[in-house]
Amino acid sequence: MLQIRKAEQKDMETLVDFNNRLALETENRPLDLPRLRASMQAILDDERKGVYLLACDGEEVLGQIMYVFEWSTWRNANFMWLTDLYVPPQHRKRGVFKALFRAVMDFYHSREDIIGLRFYVDKTNTAVVPLYKKVGWKESNYNLWEIKKHD
Repeated sequence: MLQIRKAEQKDMETLVDFNNRLALETENRPLDLPRLRASMQAILDDERKGVYLLACDGEEVLGQIMYVFEWSTWRNANFMWLTDLYVPPQHRKRGVFKALFRAVMDFYHSREDIIGLRFYVDKTNTAVVPLYKKVGWKESNYNLWEIKKHD
């Protein structure tokens, strides 16, 4: 059974590996690994920079997603940005995305100070768009994708 948990220091190499693979797969872009490792450490040290949720089967990490908050001065509330969604090919079509997304949505709905979810997708990464539409995302007028609690 899949379990969702926050990333910890012990997950550093998995986070580096998954994020590098994500960049290669979606943008054909290898990342600077020392810089990436420093970025992952900064996030693990300070949740204000982001929080990684991991889908795990026992000790094996099967996927990740990160969230971070953006304060909206016009709305006096937070938008929750999602990023770094990655599930390795061998774990796709096994409910990993669904479990991560359900955990994000549960957190989102539990917090009154979060008024919407947002993420961005590289324009060339068209393969994921049907999946996002299927779970309720809509293209925003800011050329972003979002889910709103209230219109």
